[in-house]
Amino acid sequence: MYNAEIRQMSRLNSIQIQALVRDMDTSMRRHKGLKRISPTTYREKIAFENPTLYEEFPTIFEMHIEGKLDETFFEMLKLRQKIEKGEMTDDEASRIIGQKLFDRYVAPVVNNTPPPQTPLSYTDFYKQFDSTSQ
Repeated sequence: MYNAEIRQMSRLNSIQIQALVRDMDTSMRRHKGLKRISPTTYREKIAFENPTLYEEFPTIFEMHIEGKLDETFFEMLKLRQKIEKGEMTDDEASRIIGQKLFDRYVAPVVNNTPPPQTPLSYTDFYKQFDSTSQ
């Protein structure tokens, strides 16, 4: 997943990472018509306009362009911010994310129980804060 990429982002802080993803949102909206007509050209334009995500954080780029980025991304950014502030270590953050992922994907299979609530999609996460979408 993108946990390893977020952990090695020492040159970027959590706000900068989120800004890169928001910039990609803008590119995706700008070229949304092209996505239907020519998915390959759409992808090339998004990659060209967002070289840092495309080249340095390919997992985040791929998940976002495929619509698979969800609330987990924001949880990781929040933990990254705590690391930056010295409130927790990389290992502590990694354990928290690992446990959440285990609880979401492994525990329901092993324990034959229903999975926990599905995380919010990327779009739904932002809708919580957008007064115009409510």
